[in-house]
Amino acid sequence: MVKTKAYHFSLWGLFGLLGFLGFREFYLINVMAYVGTQNIWSSKRFIAFLLVSVLAAALFLVFGYRMLVKQKSPALKRSAKMPDGLGWAAAALAVLLPGLIKWFLPLPANFTFGYWEEIFLIFGLALFSVKLTQKPDAGAEKSVLAIASLSLAAGCAHVMLLKLAQVTAYPFSTYWSEGNRFFDYSTLFGSFRYLVPAGEKIYAFITWGMQVPWALPFLFPNLSIGAFRLWYQLMWILPTLLLGLAAAWRKPLKGGNLALALVFAGWTFLFLDQGPIYTPLILAGLIALLAARAALPLGIILVMIASYYAKYSRWTWTYSPGLWAAMLALLAIESPAFSKNGLKKLVKPVVLGISGYFGGQILPSIIKNLSVSSVKLIPDVVGSATRQPLLWERLLPNPTFPPGILYGLLWAALPVVVVLTALLAARAWKINWIQGLAMLIIAGAYLATGLIASVKIGGGSNLHNLDNFLVTLVMIAAAALDSVRKSGFSIKGKPILTALLCIALVAPVTFELRGGARLSLPDAAATSEALDAVEKTVAEYKNKGEILFIDQRQLLTFGMVKDVTLVSDYEKKYLMDQAMADNGPYFRGFYQDLAAGRFALIVNEPGNYIIRGSESSFGQENDAYVKWVTVPLMCTYQPVYTSAQVGVELLVPRPEILDEAVCRQAFSQAE
Repeated sequence: MVKTKAYHFSLWGLFGLLGFLGFREFYLINVMAYVGTQNIWSSKRFIAFLLVSVLAAALFLVFGYRMLVKQKSPALKRSAKMPDGLGWAAAALAVLLPGLIKWFLPLPANFTFGYWEEIFLIFGLALFSVKLTQKPDAGAEKSVLAIASLSLAAGCAHVMLLKLAQVTAYPFSTYWSEGNRFFDYSTLFGSFRYLVPAGEKIYAFITWGMQVPWALPFLFPNLSIGAFRLWYQLMWILPTLLLGLAAAWRKPLKGGNLALALVFAGWTFLFLDQGPIYTPLILAGLIALLAARAALPLGIILVMIASYYAKYSRWTWTYSPGLWAAMLALLAIESPAFSKNGLKKLVKPVVLGISGYFGGQILPSIIKNLSVSSVKLIPDVVGSATRQPLLWERLLPNPTFPPGILYGLLWAALPVVVVLTALLAARAWKINWIQGLAMLIIAGAYLATGLIASVKIGGGSNLHNLDNFLVTLVMIAAAALDSVRKSGFSIKGKPILTALLCIALVAPVTFELRGGARLSLPDAAATSEALDAVEKTVAEYKNKGEILFIDQRQLLTFGMVKDVTLVSDYEKKYLMDQAMADNGPYFRGFYQDLAAGRFALIVNEPGNYIIRGSESSFGQENDAYVKWVTVPLMCTYQPVYTSAQVGVELLVPRPEILDEAVCRQAFSQAE
């Protein structure tokens, strides 16, 4: 009885706290933002809010009195006559509703559905759903975990619906690099889409490994930009869910096993989306997971494939599949040791680790050069880390990433680390010093390298450079889950561990609900006018010389601008990369081409000449681009068409290069 009362009091108190925060936020952003204190009592909006608030507070107190003092069950009970399917259908709708309100459903004018409002709604609907779907005799631990799991599901729905809300047939880029990224993906299997001078190859600023997940649709010649945007978003959703599902897979996949697998899949998706983590690393991790569970000969092949693929996706991922497979195989051993008998058990993790190193570091050089003499045993870590400036201030709260990398990482990862520690302390998960040291070394190494990568200029806007570390935590969590299930450990009667598990489940929800906005596009008339201007101007100038698409290359990819010879050089993302590295020798050729009027027409974004500094989001990146790219363009080319609304500008050579101090200084920096 005491435990039940404490359980009810905790839920009632949390509901009240979240309700207060939600109502307070509503008051600030939906009432005070439009009313003003000088006439607040004459505002119908304020009076309505006040009445609803008083009524809600009264109901909250009455509900608490009946439940805690009178010991009466809440009025809402699961009817014995209600079909299970109907209850779960209502729960599914409740899970979807917050995300639908946030991203799709029409809202009243001057209304914002804020962060705390959505959290409050998610928690309230989770309580409602548990009442509809659980039997009255369900224990407190099972009920509270069900509430946390449904809240997690609502968080997953929020993120998935946000991604799907970005699917549109809009022809221009919806964010800074979108269109050119689509171009990059298309070049692997869709190079037939482009006119290229004889003997030349298409250059894309991307590795083939990064291309693969998003390149497959370009095998279809009639692929539309809308269909590709759908595929693009699905590749951010499905592989991560599959990784989580595979990690928690246990036969028979029904009942409790199915529920646990779905919860872990949802948690994996939301946890890794906090990065977010690029799909190629997810795929490599999935193969590594399968390799660790397979027979050794097959595992060797799988981990070599995963490591080879990871190497050609991003060099910082080279060793990850081998380390993950080795770690998982080690954690699956009961009490590994360096004794005579214990060494036999260590063969699999050691061999998988070596296979990963061979597949990621040795095999690529052998295949590329057909000579072992040219093999690189280690990558040039120092050269990569120092090629561009390190902005250490991004570890702390900053305009580019408000939480800061350190606080953001604590928010994202600390709850699961605490749960893993609690499982060890409770002896629910038993490992020895060899296994613990292996986990600490791998996770620690990836934490350190991830933090350094996060402060490189161009990064630090999220946690994606901590990708190896975050996936490592998922792998460790999967190993812990497998061990706990095999031991038969029960969480019943362990309220602290139950609370920690609930926090770990909902923490990614609180992280992922930050920010975001509904997709806002220019009206159809402005879009049509801009596309028509690009088509006509390109048609006018293509016979006068080369046409350079610095930006908006997706117009060529999806055939919205036709019969134009592709110039691979000077793509926007690559220009930014070289600008952040202060690569004067590279820009010398660019400036010579600009000064010579090599390009009859340049398709670009509207010029931005403002120096922003570190006080602005991506301020240092903006300033580098202005210094190395925008100013030289301004001095040599002039706009003949600009649409700030759509984000496109067409440039032609100036009759004479501007002879101004800023131009002379810009050209001299490449000498």
